Amino acid sequence: MRTAAGAVWGCLALAAACAVGEIATPQQPGEPDTGIAAAYPGDAGIEKDPRVLLHEDFESGTLDREKWTDISNKAGALSFSDDVPASSAGKKSLLVTATLGANTGGHLFRRFARGVETMHARWYVQFAPDCDYIHHFVTIVAELPATRWPTGGAGELPAGDKKFSTGLEPWGRWGKYSPPGAWNFYSYWWKMKQSGDGKYWGNSFMPDPPVVPERGRWYAMEMMIQANTPGKADGRQAFWVDGKKVGDFGGIEWRATADLQANAFWLMSYVTEHSAKTNKVNRVWFDDVVVATEYIGPIRKADR
Repeated sequence: MRTAAGAVWGCLALAAACAVGEIATPQQPGEPDTGIAAAYPGDAGIEKDPRVLLHEDFESGTLDREKWTDISNKAGALSFSDDVPASSAGKKSLLVTATLGANTGGHLFRRFARGVETMHARWYVQFAPDCDYIHHFVTIVAELPATRWPTGGAGELPAGDKKFSTGLEPWGRWGKYSPPGAWNFYSYWWKMKQSGDGKYWGNSFMPDPPVVPERGRWYAMEMMIQANTPGKADGRQAFWVDGKKVGDFGGIEWRATADLQANAFWLMSYVTEHSAKTNKVNRVWFDDVVVATEYIGPIRKADR
């Protein structure tokens, strides 16, 4: 699959086999019950917190090319909407419209000047009531050399000193789950399992029981990736839905060198004919994005 920036990492629809991860301990020592957002009602001023790498609330009504190092907006896929989460202090959100035949959706990509050992990303999302299956979704990337745009690698095994990535994506699992699919991590790293066709499509990590988002309502999603100690399989990834941890996977040897750190965040909704079987137009809303080095948590609603 391809975007304007080149081939994207994986292809769920074409994967011949996936390795489903095991759930680790639900709560890891030292993880707080409340996060960074608890100290900033309505997220006001959260961008000033030294742990925060990125804050985007879309209130400017513009695609900020200073904030985002690469933007894909083919055929007007990206627009602004007045549909916002109930807890949001703002009045605008980002609407991504994938129209098959005209585009495959759109993205906002941010490459950071420095990498970090642990990266959290919180974002609010709503799928349209008629939204079909999604092909690829929101992703954290570690990559060297660090380009300002996302790079390819679909079906390829990444080198341990060059790249690892994980996307928090809804997956239909070949029709087993209703659209848009059940939440899972779709991950690439140098020790990943080979697929049945001999290629290296992303490995899937899905909690049991699976969590399928309801279309037509907002969710606070948060994902985390923690790099491993080189030479040890002690890396992790986890995700939260509305502040509740529902997926936690450990024992991952993401990298071979300490120089490779998480250094990019990719907000996208990517839809193709391989994923969307019924609808040609598929809409997804995003809002109140925060990327940080520690747990963020849902928005603390501001006093009105």
